[in-house]
Amino acid sequence: MSPQGPEPGDGGPEGELVQVAFARDRVEGDMIHGLLVNAGIPSLLQPAGLNVDGPQLGFGLGTQGFGGGPQRVVVHANRVERARTLLAETLVADEGEAMPELANAEYLEDAEHGRARNYGVAGAYGRALLWSLGIMAAAFGVFLLLRLV
Repeated sequence: MSPQGPEPGDGGPEGELVQVAFARDRVEGDMIHGLLVNAGIPSLLQPAGLNVDGPQLGFGLGTQGFGGGPQRVVVHANRVERARTLLAETLVADEGEAMPELANAEYLEDAEHGRARNYGVAGAYGRALLWSLGIMAAAFGVFLLLRLV
């Protein structure tokens, strides 16, 4: 927008906003927003759905809380094609890069059934509980032995 008024094809302040991307959280939305702004495409982030976050609940790590919930990235209707093209080019460019090799890939083949162990959340808590109970039982046994002496 120039000082004389809206430029041709600018959409003006009353232009319709169209969603060009959806972000799972505020950080991802800020990254997409920054990509568009750096390319000269003004964009906005709009909350999508229920965005109950830290400040609304009385806690949080700052004025925007700890993530902000899902976000819609919107641009003026006359810039939708340019924004979608930029986002499509960016996503395609990233797919061509090779994934880095895992740090312990050489030991992965030695693992049972060719994959690393994964106990899951319940299994990890179960193992921690059993180890804790075993240690407490051993300590209690030592206590009883010392009490008898």
